[in-house]
Parts: sequence; C-alpha cells; structure tokens
Amino acid sequence: MDLQILHKISAQILSKETPKYKRWLYYKIDFSGKLIGIKGPRGSGKSTILHQYASNVNIVSSKILYVSCDHPALSGVSLYDIADSFYARGGKLLMIDEIHKRDNFSKELKAIYDVFDLQVLFSGSSALQIENSIADLSRRAVVHSLGVLSFREFCELQIQQDFRSYTLDDIVENHYDIASDIMSKIRPLEQFSDYLKYGCYPFYKDSIVDYPQKLIEVINLTIL
Repeated sequence: MDLQILHKISAQILSKETPKYKRWLYYKIDFSGKLIGIKGPRGSGKSTILHQYASNVNIVSSKILYVSCDHPALSGVSLYDIADSFYARGGKLLMIDEIHKRDNFSKELKAIYDVFDLQVLFSGSSALQIENSIADLSRRAVVHSLGVLSFREFCELQIQQDFRSYTLDDIVENHYDIASDIMSKIRPLEQFSDYLKYGCYPFYKDSIVDYPQKLIEVINLTIL
C-alpha cells in the first residue's frame, strides 16, 4: 500500500467544489464522535456530507484522508493497514466512503476504533449490510440514516431560502400562520408538482433532463 498515492487521490476528490446546501442530517450529527456512520440510498448525499465536513473541520488537509472502497487503488488493501499507516504519519480524520463494498468491514472498524486515536466517518448504501454490522459496532459507532429529499429540502434548493421544520403540535396549533408564511415565499402546489417529477434526489440539480436515466441507474445498482 502506498499512502502517498491514497493522499493524492484524497486531495483530488476533496479539492472539487462542494455543494453549499447542507441536508438536514448535517446539522443533526454530533461530529465530536470518534466513529460516525451514515447509511442511506445511493445518490441521497452521503458522500457530500463527508466532503462538507472535511471542508469545515478545523484540521489541516494533510491530516485528512478520504478513501472510497470502490476505487481500484484500494483493491486488496486492508482498511486497518491504511489507518495504521495514516495514524503513524500524524493523521487525524479518516473518511471511508462506500464501505459496504468491503467484506467484514465492521471488524476492521472495531480494530481501528480500539487501537488508533483517529476520528473515522464512514458511509454505505447497502442497508442490509450496514444494519447487520451495526450490532457488531455497538457502543462504538453512531450510525445515522439519510433518506431522499423531503419536500421542504426540495423547496429550499429550488428557491435558495430556508424553511424551518415543524412538529405536529406546531402545525395543529399554528397552521394558519405557518401556511401564510410559506405561501408568501412559494406556491406550494407548483413546487410539489415538480417535486413529484424529479425532486427526490439532490442530483436532479446536475441535469433535470438526465435525471430519469440517473434514477434508473440508481435503481439498477440497488437491485444488484
């Protein structure tokens, strides 16, 4: 394993422009934790959250390593060995994307957690594999779930304004004022029509025309 090559790949990935919009989960995660996981469907924005955290955390870039388990450079390479070499050279933050691509990843994460003083963030798209591994990581990892875009998030992306979330009690008690405030900013039925057509996944922002094809690809990969 050549850590220098992994650092180069990591720097290339993290140097890409990061979306400014942060999904709701970003604000719910306690990033002071030592081992944090994010699970959810492909294309929901898990990798983006990792990138956004790397961009905002108070750690110099040389102490951050981002690896994706579906990259050819990681073929046959132990995650534990990566963590060992990274930590020995002063590493602070290790981010592991697409971790469900690795067999027995929970054992490697447990070993990394127990041996090294590293913060580790990981993400995975295979709900079954992640769920089966949560029990192995109990008392060590906090695993969060990220679903598709809510209608509220879609509206925020569309008009670049914030819409607060409300509890059921809020809605029951103040529905008139809440509705009036929302309708002063958007036409909800118009936005909801677009949401039904293409609003579930953040990648609709890349190209609405290509959205159906990308959605089919997500479905096919999920089935496989």
